[in-house]
Amino acid sequence: MSKNNPFPESIEKDYLRRFHLLHSLADYQELVGRPLAYFGLPSAEMRDVAMWHSLLGHVTAIERDPTLALQMYRAAQKLGIREKTIVIEMQLAEIAKLLAMEDKEAKLSLALQWPSVQNKINLVRNIRHDVINLDLCGGFLYQDRRGESENAKVLRHLIEFQAKLKTTFIMIITFALRDTGKDDYDDFIIETLEQLGKVKIDTSDLRKYYLADDIEGQPPNLRRLRFCLPAYLHKVAFEYFHVRNLGAWYYKTFYHTALFFEPHHSRNALGKTWPPVEEFKELLRTPMLRLEPDNQGQILKKSLPAPTLL
Repeated sequence: MSKNNPFPESIEKDYLRRFHLLHSLADYQELVGRPLAYFGLPSAEMRDVAMWHSLLGHVTAIERDPTLALQMYRAAQKLGIREKTIVIEMQLAEIAKLLAMEDKEAKLSLALQWPSVQNKINLVRNIRHDVINLDLCGGFLYQDRRGESENAKVLRHLIEFQAKLKTTFIMIITFALRDTGKDDYDDFIIETLEQLGKVKIDTSDLRKYYLADDIEGQPPNLRRLRFCLPAYLHKVAFEYFHVRNLGAWYYKTFYHTALFFEPHHSRNALGKTWPPVEEFKELLRTPMLRLEPDNQGQILKKSLPAPTLL
């Protein structure tokens, strides 16, 4: 693992791996009745994969550094899942875009890649991934030179890819709280609440909470992510998936959440109005827990309250 890993190992991170194993992934694996397919950024030591490997039938790992990619293959060999593992040596943003492309466009773009890379990506484009696990560097709204958020595009492209395959999946995401785009966060919160206000829903308490300068124990960017990330993913996925939030956590300087995406059985050809009130109420009811280890290394959990829609 890189010494400059922006998501260092911790007791809290290990707790969350175990939580997802016991409360999300095991239940989902039992529901579908088959091994799960994983897509993510597992790092050289592949600790997520190591903890979950008994449930996994396939691993797609993304790593741009060829030295770390080789270490991943060695880690997979030790775990006995080498034959189930594909490591793609590309930027996450690049592979997410390729996966979301329609077949003709993808064929043209892949023509620039080595044949071995083409084969890997073509194989991955046809795999129904059940769990997407991403520790995303750079913040949710940190903008590139063109004024766009690369991470927001990555998430949108992965949802579009999953929508093409019409597959149910769990998305697990971690962001550092440090970010830019305060005005973009606040504008999104205000616009979303205004849409809810049009159907005579009182959003005054939510507006006060999510736009407040200071709430004890809840930094502004934590509250912004708590609202904007699930809401953005719900908005992007709205036409294709019903989205449920499985939980949200805050530890050290990180926001962590897990969401369940289930394809709609039917779609309205003219589209639907976003946000749908009942689904959005459910999304905002998701509790958030602060995780902190005590002196004995046991995880202490503290609820971080937030107003909800009645």
